Amino acid sequence: MPIEHIKSFILILLITSSLILTFALWSDQPNYQMQTEQEDLIDAEFDGGVKLSRSEVIKPVEMIRHNEQLETPVGLKSDERMTRFNEALKNLSLYNFSRITMNEIWYQEEPNRLEVVFQTALPSGVLMDLFNVDAETYVPSGDFNRIVFLEGHDLYQILFVNDGDDEVIVASAQNFSQNVELFTQIFNAEEEPYRYLTFEGTRGALIYLPETLTKQTKLFAYTELSQDDFINLLFSKPSIVRSAYTYGGDTNYIDGTREMIVDGRGIEFTNPTNESLDQLVQPSPNQLFDKVQNFINTHLGFTFKEPFGYQLSGINQTATSNEVTYTLTYQDTPIFYDRDLTEIMVRWHNDSVYQYYHPLIMMLAQRGIGQETSSVPSAEAVIEILNGPNYQGTAIYDVVLGYRLTEQSDSQGQVYALTPTWYVKGVYGYSPLVLPLEEAKGGMAHAMGSN
Repeated sequence: MPIEHIKSFILILLITSSLILTFALWSDQPNYQMQTEQEDLIDAEFDGGVKLSRSEVIKPVEMIRHNEQLETPVGLKSDERMTRFNEALKNLSLYNFSRITMNEIWYQEEPNRLEVVFQTALPSGVLMDLFNVDAETYVPSGDFNRIVFLEGHDLYQILFVNDGDDEVIVASAQNFSQNVELFTQIFNAEEEPYRYLTFEGTRGALIYLPETLTKQTKLFAYTELSQDDFINLLFSKPSIVRSAYTYGGDTNYIDGTREMIVDGRGIEFTNPTNESLDQLVQPSPNQLFDKVQNFINTHLGFTFKEPFGYQLSGINQTATSNEVTYTLTYQDTPIFYDRDLTEIMVRWHNDSVYQYYHPLIMMLAQRGIGQETSSVPSAEAVIEILNGPNYQGTAIYDVVLGYRLTEQSDSQGQVYALTPTWYVKGVYGYSPLVLPLEEAKGGMAHAMGSN
């Protein structure tokens, strides 16, 4: 056989072998790739967490009845009465919505009315969660932080008011008189209802302060949430996440793009690539609330044991950020401390999470019995302080008898104490009431920040 034919045969053999090997390499899917993907696709659900509906996080903080036969406004005290009242609201069918301009707070002159007060301004879209409203019913856009039922007004039955805003949403209700009578029966069933003193806030709306102080200082054990759950949830490839200690003693988790800082009490996650907002796809406040609520529910992010809970405490949209916050509560009373322990916050940009703050501490069983707190000022004393030099020229939007969370040690180990404390809401959010003897110390050091 000529040498040229042998060379041609070898060349053809090599080319054929190369094509076969190339096809085999392209069509092969090694096992190690699948294993890596399976390791990273972890469904994170927080141990001890639950799902909450929208209506469960927008409960009112005060339910007030005004009547010309009563010396002071009264409110509901028992859980049973408040539950019945909320159920009666949900059964109330609303229609005929519109917007009006209200230059003066004339409804406060109505002697017979009911008020439902919320901790923060809510978008009108949540009316579908609070009442029976047909899906096809037109509901004007706007915000409200209190609902006013007028028993005998000639024109209006229900007002949805946002303190300081001239634009008010109004609506009618089916069988309004019968439903108001049901509300009145619920209030009358309270043997010893809360009685309130009133203080006029900076925006002109009335602020209600309970005359009788029944809250006690209580101690609670706690547990710590798993940091791994947050890593599995917030990083697309948990297996490549690396950790390092900061100069302040915190732990910093990074994957080259995302970052999560853990300080022992809470986590702070940031995805810097999602910082800028696309103004063309901005959600409405109601849509933002819905997206964040679904995000938290997906991983059972509401971590608490009853009688603790979470309430919506802010929906804030600016040119640079979309933010939704929830505040920890005890028996529906807000707990103030700082973001680490008592607040869940989500900044939601471009249909995904940009920043996420979440406590790592979850309160458990109460230790011992509650103790009376003699240092809590009375409602009369608080009003005197608010009218005094400490608050001269200061904006006052709300006053709340909440709880202050502090870490303590006792004979059984580390515990957290809930102490009844008056909080005043101003331009920068809630901060403890500045008592006259503490004027030199100031009262803004423990402010929660903007709500």
